[in-house]
Amino acid sequence: MADPTMRQPRDACPRCRQSVGLPWWKLLPSRDNKRVLTCQACGGHFDLSNACKMASIVGGMLGMVLAMLFPFQWIVSAGHASKASFAAGIAVAALGIGLGATTAARLTLQLEAKG
Repeated sequence: MADPTMRQPRDACPRCRQSVGLPWWKLLPSRDNKRVLTCQACGGHFDLSNACKMASIVGGMLGMVLAMLFPFQWIVSAGHASKASFAAGIAVAALGIGLGATTAARLTLQLEAKG
């Protein structure tokens, strides 16, 4: 029998309590409200909690603000506002959004069972 005082990993399946094998891109914000993920250990269905989804959205927005304020402006001004510097700045901003969203979701990660 498992010891109830033992800490479980944050990505533990709500059913079998094993790690679900959650890929990082599933932590990005999604518009799919009926998304169902499958545990690789037991085959049970789960999804991220609503709090985790909201944290991912807010983290992505914060990442976008920080990326647009600092690296985007620095890259564009260093490139003298050329098309290539705008493209590089947008790529850095997109990475900032992804980094902010996945970091916030990982910090607040909670899984809930689905159907």
